[in-house]
Amino acid sequence: MTYFRETLVSWLRDEFDKERCSGFARLKRVPDTRVVRFLDNFEQLSPSDQAELATVLAESTSYTLSGTQSPPSVVEKFTSATNIPSLAGGVRYTGVNLLAGLAKSKTFGGLTGWLQSNGITGLAAQPSENLARNVGELIPVKIPSLRRRVESAFARLFSADARDMGSEMWSYEGQLEGSRVKVIIRYSGRMGRPQLTYQVDLMQKEWPWTARYLCFESVLGVGSGYWDYLTQTNAEHSVDLLCELVAYVAKLPERLPKR
Repeated sequence: MTYFRETLVSWLRDEFDKERCSGFARLKRVPDTRVVRFLDNFEQLSPSDQAELATVLAESTSYTLSGTQSPPSVVEKFTSATNIPSLAGGVRYTGVNLLAGLAKSKTFGGLTGWLQSNGITGLAAQPSENLARNVGELIPVKIPSLRRRVESAFARLFSADARDMGSEMWSYEGQLEGSRVKVIIRYSGRMGRPQLTYQVDLMQKEWPWTARYLCFESVLGVGSGYWDYLTQTNAEHSVDLLCELVAYVAKLPERLPKR
């Protein structure tokens, strides 16, 4: 490992450790079932396994940032560490668009019947406590309402100019603390798709890295900004979080180690 990659991996590890020391204050609020799975799995690991996983995530992200192909050994370790088949399905790890469809299904008799027919019990049968208080709150937010919330919040955060790019894609561009910021969001109310996918475009700044689009979750190596657990109840808080994460990514050029 080169000296610079060691420096970058160390920086990424520090970012992960800061989030971990906060009790994953931001990640716990991310309405993404992949992130929920990651946190549930991480909590079950021993301290040494947690430290090893954090290093694997940092190594993988270091190659993504530098635009260098990850060695097979890194890919294998990352895939093995993040593939968690034991934590899948149920109301905890299934997007709310699909859950809403299952709740209306006469085939299974609603969510309760679906859980019973699939033998889903325990943690998987419970919604994420950080995103919904009970099954009754698992009502997907309406996409037009979500889009209006985002547009209003981005207008306050960085005076964003919203532009419809077609194919459910929207761009938001403006100024944040004197720097240009551009966020690309794809909305979808379709079953099986994330309700919101976000990436921050960093090519507008002096950005010496190959990776052009990033999100907070991808910097930490735990997700891709695929939000599929947005409900009518948590939408407002989730959009507030989105603003916080966009601001984090927008400031990366000032914080990452220099090449």
